[in-house]
Amino acid sequence: MINPFNPGFGNISPSCIKRPAMQQKLLDQADQLQQGFCSIFIDGPRGCGKTVFLNDLGDAMLDRDGWITVDLELDDDFLSTLAGAIYYQASAAITKELDVLDYDTPSEMFVQYVETLTKYQQRLFITVDEANQPTEALLTLLQLCQQLGNRGNSIMVVLAGITSRMPQFLGDDNFAALVQKSRRLTLPMLDLDTVAKQYQQIFTKAHRVIEPEVLPNIAAATGGYAYAFQILGSLLWESGAKKINPAAFKKIMPDYQQQLFSNAYLPIVDELTTGDREVIEILAHEITSVVDESFLKEQIDDTSTAAPVCLQHLIENQIVSHPQPGQVAFALPYFREFAIKNEARIA
Repeated sequence: MINPFNPGFGNISPSCIKRPAMQQKLLDQADQLQQGFCSIFIDGPRGCGKTVFLNDLGDAMLDRDGWITVDLELDDDFLSTLAGAIYYQASAAITKELDVLDYDTPSEMFVQYVETLTKYQQRLFITVDEANQPTEALLTLLQLCQQLGNRGNSIMVVLAGITSRMPQFLGDDNFAALVQKSRRLTLPMLDLDTVAKQYQQIFTKAHRVIEPEVLPNIAAATGGYAYAFQILGSLLWESGAKKINPAAFKKIMPDYQQQLFSNAYLPIVDELTTGDREVIEILAHEITSVVDESFLKEQIDDTSTAAPVCLQHLIENQIVSHPQPGQVAFALPYFREFAIKNEARIA
């Protein structure tokens, strides 16, 4: 049987865990959108499941009447891709009108296409994956959508990106205005009970057994991090063990951590600021894994470049969390071990 886990970034795996409750909230918000523009940024660290979530959302919207749904990538020719998708999905009556429109630029074409959709009570839903750079094309798209929304057309845009890159958006005044008006939705870590049930279902279907005593430990080792769920599941699968017991689980742990560190955590750290890294170093070298926030802020203030705002930045990126009020700890699984092992790279 083919390995049902796919630990590559941005890949869709048959075993991925969906987020139906969060998806439904956005679907409800789309249903309520009438004659306006709504933009939402889906963020979180790389590997948290943004692409999977965005694809699930787009698929769900395709089944809803009254919507034209288009999935975009950042390197797409946005306006041409949108026009082509609108034409392909539109009814015969709409395409008949689109065929006789007169325009000189791609922007004019897009505007007239959307206004024609509105005439037929159709709304436009757009997803943009890997929206990590404030490109001119993305700015043009968002500005046009905002203008069209102000003129009574209904457009919803959902963008998936990485929070740590948000300052690149805010460095541009035009982007800043659009981003600040947008809703930001951070994907939470997966529920560990859900992770355990998913592992159990996948392996049981393949006539393989995960012993009950080790199942909670396997789920806990993922920390609810979607990419970790894929790596660990893939390694357990490739081990070939018909019965996964504590010994089989322990055997794959070195490979699991190595892949987690190399494929996920090093790229995450490379995208952080110097101040962010200093906070990671301070937290990693404390004796206990959970640190009082007041103590950590004192240590941050003693450094030359870090500041309390960096701690907040790491919390927003889900690298660090508050396990209890007033306490701080790493949220990603084995991140403390990673930080100690890769101190030279982080410094």
